[in-house]
Amino acid sequence: MRWWPVALVLALTGCPPPRVPAVVVAPGTSADEALRDAETAFARRPEVAAVKESLHLFQVAAVADAARTEGPVGVIRVAAWLVESGPKNERTAHADEAVAAATQCQQRAPGSAPCDYWQAVALGVSAREHVLTALGELPRIITLLKKADAAAPTLDDAAPARVLALLLVRAPGWPTGPGNPDDALVEAQKAVSRAPNHPLNHATLAECLAATGDTDGAKAAYQRAIALGTQRGDADGTAWVAQATAALEALK
Repeated sequence: MRWWPVALVLALTGCPPPRVPAVVVAPGTSADEALRDAETAFARRPEVAAVKESLHLFQVAAVADAARTEGPVGVIRVAAWLVESGPKNERTAHADEAVAAATQCQQRAPGSAPCDYWQAVALGVSAREHVLTALGELPRIITLLKKADAAAPTLDDAAPARVLALLLVRAPGWPTGPGNPDDALVEAQKAVSRAPNHPLNHATLAECLAATGDTDGAKAAYQRAIALGTQRGDADGTAWVAQATAALEALK
């Protein structure tokens, strides 16, 4: 996953929080039903229309039950996908939706591992679309990822360590930013040890190995990512295989 709360952006930039259209929910709407339908629609990715339907359904779920976090988390998941893979002219709006949902999640379950992790994702998504504030947000993202990793190291197949590794290996190094390939490699190794069957963990490890000079190790890790992605047999697996294959070819 290569992804980079409203109050935080406001504090950093002095700008008003993003305006996200209100979602109108009919009385009696079931959050469980909306969540189920949202997951079904999201499973149809990379069909963009289905993913957008999923985003709306997660927003409906978030409004239908103001005590639960599954709706806001789902909004961030889907909005992040749309920023990564959806229409370019809509990416800033989807980044704003992720940021708003992250605030919602933290209001409902302050400091919980899922909300900390997905808030970090939302901040990363926002940073990609608002490059002038990106470096200023990196310390906060790192703090959130470390908190989530300490509280729930296996969350989403070791995603906190995996995303932290990607941030550290891709960010500018000192004195400009927090990037550090050696530290990134430690986090990637944690992710692989905790969830050894997830393709992205091995792809992340490969990127960190390459950045630290271990080309042969990186090639082996990319090959493992390709094998695991192929075994999945779903849209995500196919996308991850393509990414790992391209990265492997670049190393050759």
